Amino acid sequence: MEGYMQGAACECVRALVRVETPMRIVWYDEDAEIHEDFPWTDKSAKKTVPDVYVGNLAVADLVHVTVMPFLIHQWARGGHWVFGSTLCTIITSLDNCNQVACAAVMTAMSLDRYLALVHPFRLLSLRTRSRTIRINLFVWAASFIMVLPAWVHAKVIRFRDGLESCSLNLVSPKEVLWYTLYQTVTSFLLPLPLILICYILILCYTWRMYRKNKKAHRYNTSLPRERVVRLTKMVLVLVAVFLVSVGPYHVLQLVNLSVPRPSLAYHTCYYLSVCLSYAASSINPFIYILLSGHFRHRLVCRDTPSMPSVEREIQAPRSSF
Repeated sequence: MEGYMQGAACECVRALVRVETPMRIVWYDEDAEIHEDFPWTDKSAKKTVPDVYVGNLAVADLVHVTVMPFLIHQWARGGHWVFGSTLCTIITSLDNCNQVACAAVMTAMSLDRYLALVHPFRLLSLRTRSRTIRINLFVWAASFIMVLPAWVHAKVIRFRDGLESCSLNLVSPKEVLWYTLYQTVTSFLLPLPLILICYILILCYTWRMYRKNKKAHRYNTSLPRERVVRLTKMVLVLVAVFLVSVGPYHVLQLVNLSVPRPSLAYHTCYYLSVCLSYAASSINPFIYILLSGHFRHRLVCRDTPSMPSVEREIQAPRSSF
């Protein structure tokens, strides 16, 4: 009973500090969940904003798993396609759409993290569950539209040696050039700088606030050093995974434009880059979940026995990192 009363007293102090210094309390949750920091916001709406983005990455994984067997079957048969022209168009278009959607969702998620951490009071109306769902639906719709060339040109091509292969029917070198550049820009060159800018700004702001609070000897409501280091590691991992998984594929696509007759080594590297892209994109949601204390804390709570709500809330910040 005494421990419970002490916990209640600590909760009262925490509530008072939260009201008096809301800007610094935003760092209690490394996932920047505003419902942890501002009592006047809609808890149910803010609670699952990151969940929506991670869920869409999981949907992208489902699309990968759906189209992958067809592509593997074609590669295993030496490029021979046996599933018909209609399915060729659908599979190729979904594969291209998924590449664009994955990059777009990661970009939107990075922008959401930037707004939540650096500008928590701006655009609060956009950071709700319903609005986030609409944003992701728009991302998928835009991705379908952006890969219209694939819907138009993907078909079964019959070569002179009798091989029937599912591919994009781009007849002239100019068409191949423009489509390759278009795909590289929309799936890699455009999202990558935006993701980097968002996370660099987050890191700069985080370290600046940490040094400011440390210098002022303020009450420890800002991110401690361990949390700052953890956030830095998370950013480095996410950016590195994006670069390593998607970068080689697009680099080889650009190299192919200047190579008249690709060698066996090129084809080997190309197929390895495709496999790497599929494998890395499949683990993206798990990376977000494992690196996020918000998700890990909820998983831990499922296995721990129930406790009074006051104690549970007091212990949450300590277990979030």
